[in-house]
Amino acid sequence: MGYTDNCDLYAAVHEDGINLVAQHVMRQRPSWFNFATQYVSDHLDLACSPVAHTIDVTDYKNPLFKVVSPVPILGADSPPVGLNFCVQLVKAEVDFYPGNIFTLPAVLNPPLPQQHLAMHVQICGGMDCPSEFLNGFLPTPTSPGEATNVQPTQEVVPPTRRLLCFCLDAYLVAHVGVQIVSGKPSLVGIVDSVDVVGIKPKGLSDNVNCYLKTTFELLLKEKLIFPISTMLFDIPLLSLATITAQLTPNPPIPNNPSIDDNQLKIFITLTVAP
Repeated sequence: MGYTDNCDLYAAVHEDGINLVAQHVMRQRPSWFNFATQYVSDHLDLACSPVAHTIDVTDYKNPLFKVVSPVPILGADSPPVGLNFCVQLVKAEVDFYPGNIFTLPAVLNPPLPQQHLAMHVQICGGMDCPSEFLNGFLPTPTSPGEATNVQPTQEVVPPTRRLLCFCLDAYLVAHVGVQIVSGKPSLVGIVDSVDVVGIKPKGLSDNVNCYLKTTFELLLKEKLIFPISTMLFDIPLLSLATITAQLTPNPPIPNNPSIDDNQLKIFITLTVAP
């Protein structure tokens, strides 16, 4: 059976293509995926993982890290103290049904369900622990009455010899559906479940999983949207019709969009109006 036997247009994307593009973007724009304080950015040997990048990044002197503010020590204000750190997205990959790129953790009930996709990201990060610095550090005590008169002082960020690094593997299971976004029917990714491997106790794990699920839901809806909108062909002398593109209904297409054979497939029916 041909792909367009029951529709006018057919489109598909393979998981290998998505993963290849993701790897290319991460190497071409590393500062989108690596975050660190200025000190870590200036001393790359402190990073928790080497930053993969293309020769163009070096040739054009593009940054490897997006510079962010140090982690503040809450309550320390005379002077305020911050700690160097970094957070890096080391790996990102997608796996369409039936699933053959990676293995889901047991909590997500593998194998991957039909008409679903999975994602795996590895995140590495670390923070400074400046115990030696604190041994010789003399803060300036203030009484409650004096606090209002004290002028803000510059934040102290101890120089860092090394970061206490760790890596986490996060997995999610999702599917693709049709939702109204900005008044238009659109294809969007819908997150079903998320799990970060190895985090305990359960309360901390639940909070991290909830944060990541919310993050992925927003990213999928903001960054990966395909509006199913009217297409107008404006060709001089031949602009005689308006062509409306819609997802082919069920029947004859039972799953549209469809996730199978390691691909995301879309079947479209065209309607021509004068």
